[in-house]
Amino acid sequence: MTPDVVVDVGNTRIKWGLVSGGRITEVVAFDHDDPVGWKRCCELWGLTASARWALAGVVPRVMYRFEAWLTAHGMSARAVTNDLFNGDVFDDNVPFEFVTAVEEPEQIGIDRLLTAFAAWRRAPLGASAIALNVGTAMTIDFVESSGMHRGGAILPGPRLMARSLHEYTAKLPLVEIDPELPVTIWGENTETAIELGIANAILGVADQMVWDWASRRETPPAVFATGGDAGYFRGFVFTADVSKFEIDPTLTLDGIRLAAEALP
Repeated sequence: MTPDVVVDVGNTRIKWGLVSGGRITEVVAFDHDDPVGWKRCCELWGLTASARWALAGVVPRVMYRFEAWLTAHGMSARAVTNDLFNGDVFDDNVPFEFVTAVEEPEQIGIDRLLTAFAAWRRAPLGASAIALNVGTAMTIDFVESSGMHRGGAILPGPRLMARSLHEYTAKLPLVEIDPELPVTIWGENTETAIELGIANAILGVADQMVWDWASRRETPPAVFATGGDAGYFRGFVFTADVSKFEIDPTLTLDGIRLAAEALP
């Protein structure tokens, strides 16, 4: 299947990506319930009932609602699910090239698999891939050069960190998140101290885990960052040697495109 539109239903927003020439050419984000915005975007992009949609996401109730909206407007979507990465949608003689090795593959977030898959497809030949996705949660996923997804790590994203500090303390304020590489060593007031702490938490865990993975590989890995708050990594230099580092806000959407193209 070659999709015209790919849709990522995330914890906070729904993202659409318009596909043309084998790449994502336009991206727009909506609230979970925005049928007026959805209709306007369809008109703006010139989408008709013949448009081919590929859909993936981590919020089932929102996915069902969106699929119902598509159906009501004479359109339908092909869902990309975890089954693809378990080999369940293929005949035994046609294995999928990317497979996850986590203990409960049906439980892992499809967004993690799709982001890791896209990162692996972009890695230089012979290099493993590391995918960093900084959103509501931050996920880090590792893929061998062979296409074996090993697993990764999950931690709160920067906005969730900021909110928890505010809600679970008596006096700490809720700070606005401005994802930029920090340039100071310490915060001179409470707000900047929180901002600096969150930034270094995000960067520090990524740098340590990239180091741990790279130190066990002969070829430096390729690292890819995405998500609404991936700006922390703009200008960042990893301690470990990496073969490539790229920030791409369309990485997960491109993973949906690539996965949809692999569907039988």
